Amino acid sequence: MSVRPTSAPRVRPRALLRLLRPDARRWVSLGFAVAGSSALLLAAPILVRSIVDRAGDGDAVAIRTLAVGFLGVVVLGQIVEILVTRAATHTAWHTTNGLRIRLTDHVLGLDHGFHRRHTPGELIQRIDGDVTDVSDFLGRVVPRMAGALFLVVGMLVVLAVLDWRIAIGMVAYVALAGVAVAINRHRSVLEASDELGAMARLYGGIEERLNAVEDLRSNGAADHAMWRFVEDSTEAMESSIRRERTFLGMWWIVRSVVVAGFAIVLVGGVLLLDRGAITLGTAFLLFQYVLLVSRPLEEVVHELETVQKASGAMVRVLDLLDVRTTLPDDGVAELPDGALRLRFDRVDFDYGDDQPVLHGVSLDIAPGRSVGVVGRTGSGKTTLSRLVLRLVDPTSGAVELGGIDARQVPLAAIRSRTALVPQEVELFAGSIRDNVTLFDPTPTDEAVIDALRRVGLDRLAATGIGRQLGPGGTGLSAGEAQLLALARVWLRDPDLVVLDEATARVDPATERRLEDAIRELRTDRTVVVIAHRLSTLRVMDEIVVVEAGRVVEHGDRLSLLGDEDSRFTRLVRLALDDDEQTSSDTSPGPTPSPAATGADHVGSVR
Repeated sequence: MSVRPTSAPRVRPRALLRLLRPDARRWVSLGFAVAGSSALLLAAPILVRSIVDRAGDGDAVAIRTLAVGFLGVVVLGQIVEILVTRAATHTAWHTTNGLRIRLTDHVLGLDHGFHRRHTPGELIQRIDGDVTDVSDFLGRVVPRMAGALFLVVGMLVVLAVLDWRIAIGMVAYVALAGVAVAINRHRSVLEASDELGAMARLYGGIEERLNAVEDLRSNGAADHAMWRFVEDSTEAMESSIRRERTFLGMWWIVRSVVVAGFAIVLVGGVLLLDRGAITLGTAFLLFQYVLLVSRPLEEVVHELETVQKASGAMVRVLDLLDVRTTLPDDGVAELPDGALRLRFDRVDFDYGDDQPVLHGVSLDIAPGRSVGVVGRTGSGKTTLSRLVLRLVDPTSGAVELGGIDARQVPLAAIRSRTALVPQEVELFAGSIRDNVTLFDPTPTDEAVIDALRRVGLDRLAATGIGRQLGPGGTGLSAGEAQLLALARVWLRDPDLVVLDEATARVDPATERRLEDAIRELRTDRTVVVIAHRLSTLRVMDEIVVVEAGRVVEHGDRLSLLGDEDSRFTRLVRLALDDDEQTSSDTSPGPTPSPAATGADHVGSVR
């Protein structure tokens, strides 16, 4: 269960204006249209007042003229209101679609630590669900609020011209109504924001469990996952009930304010009319203006749920935009041309949880060299790759690319000169070309086909790069997906490549194709290969052994294999012993030495 906030979130006007600024012209134009619509609403009761007062004088010509004018104002007001509603919806969607793009770009630019704390389902809810609520607010509520403001100001001006005492009374009524609504709205925003947070956690949990459906079913954990779903659903339901209870309380308050306004104007109008302080037309004008004031208050009731959700959603959107990456992008240094030198200078790292992952790591890898990184699970190998690509920054020490501290280089420059082939390859619904280019229209078809053939995907190249793949790359095997990820690297032609367990999930035949591609790829590039399978490392120049977050061995691969006491040799021997145990029935004979067979051995480091 989450801890509910103790104070209501508040939408900061400056931050809201910052969201609207990209479409400032559209909103200003909409504001003028809303002001015109409000002016027409104010004009109609004034014409009715004149008609009522002239009726007593028997001036038929003036009455007919005023009636025609009244009819024209009413018709024009309806037309303008329709146009305002259409423009408001279009402007709101234009603004919030731009906001979705900004949020997506912002989230993609946040650091690894942020994405460790937030599930994809939660972020989808915040980027799409919350912004949809904001769109409803901007399209329906904001124009009505602006119209109500213009209406109240204009009404007070008209009443001040007629009788300043009546204007003062109306000011007091409007102020009391506004205070009553504002006080209760403060609490409603708290409940709405709390509900949105509970729903985001619910969606995040659903997304997480759907991704793990095979593991849950095969391990008999489906019941446990369902109980977790029940807990999240209960939290969401309780949050919804609290918000609905607050909504009903505010509904009664607003209705009471409207009824009180009618009672005051009826009693006050009759008393003033009896004393001769106002005319019958003015009394009718007051009643009409109270109706106009009550209209936005009643709309607040009807749109209260939208206001509640949008206020909470706006706070969450602004909070997300206020999140700052821990990876500053203020570097201006330029990387040298060609393969990049990689150097770790006494690097320490933790993920912000005071649990050190790396301790005093120092490495120096010359440009154009290929390096294999081995070690037990949890030893810090993947963290090394994230530091190389600057997905995270060291807690202390420095990671240098081409002799320059990576923090002094623009992130865009690092991304353009480096590439990653992960163990879990992400493929998308789209064509083979889209998945190789990652939807970049710039590369030619010939370049895409060449990249596929370089990694051994001649079959895909022959079937046509326009062939469509399903969600998650449906239609390709795990091995083909891994080779396609390598084709992305060929297409980009980077100067430093990191392969993180790229062969962990492929069959031996595909592994051979990957090795051939890596052997060609390492030419004129710096290549870092993180691997459990030692066979992947037989084309590497150097080996780095990592234990408990420390580099315990680094040297030429063949030299390490020739040293019986090296850690790498012991790892190879351990893998050979495992292979001997599993294949003793079919492969009798003595076990060859690591030095003799290390270059061709197929095994795994456990």
